[in-house]
Amino acid sequence: MTNLRVQEPSKRIEYIRDVFAQTDNNLENVGNDLPDNEKRMQIGADEGKTLYTLARMINAKKIVEIGVLNGYSSIWMARALPDGGKLYALEKSKERAKICRDNFAKCSVAEKTEVIQGEALSNLDELSAKAPFDMVFIDADKGNYCNYLDWAEKNTRKGGLIVGDNTFLFGAVYGDNFRNQPEKTIKVMQEFNKRLSDSDKYSSIMIPTSEGMTVAVKEF
Repeated sequence: MTNLRVQEPSKRIEYIRDVFAQTDNNLENVGNDLPDNEKRMQIGADEGKTLYTLARMINAKKIVEIGVLNGYSSIWMARALPDGGKLYALEKSKERAKICRDNFAKCSVAEKTEVIQGEALSNLDELSAKAPFDMVFIDADKGNYCNYLDWAEKNTRKGGLIVGDNTFLFGAVYGDNFRNQPEKTIKVMQEFNKRLSDSDKYSSIMIPTSEGMTVAVKEF
């Protein structure tokens, strides 16, 4: 039986959220519209504020998010954009895409966001026409992370950011495979992290959030 252990926020994470990542009522309610089995997939406010801060640090104007769920992380990043900025949110599920649009409207970022529903790899090819992008956030199906990275490397500007979430792969990348991730997926995530650790191409680090977040500045 697969162990679906959910990590509760540590006191350190709770402190970070309380001091640095306060949310308003609209953002706080994002996630209530998800089924219980999907709520654990949503990032925390500390991770959302991290994405917000990263986007502000590079003065991002165009962001691509691959894998959106309910739009929680999108809202944090969209709020970091200046007037006229745009976040392109790619979501496979038609139902989730609708939820995202509703949440974007409730959180007053509809004008800064565009939801693109369907298979990400196909839609990314079309989105290339709007490149280069300042930031790409990858948080979709883990087995395709290296394919998403192939696209991001070609379509992110020099000095831009490529960020991947869940890059601990629930512990599997370092041997604590408590969710029984497939060997193929483990190898993909290990390769994803290895590629972004290449100091000839990136200035990068993995932030030890509860699920791991790899952050890389593109240097080429």
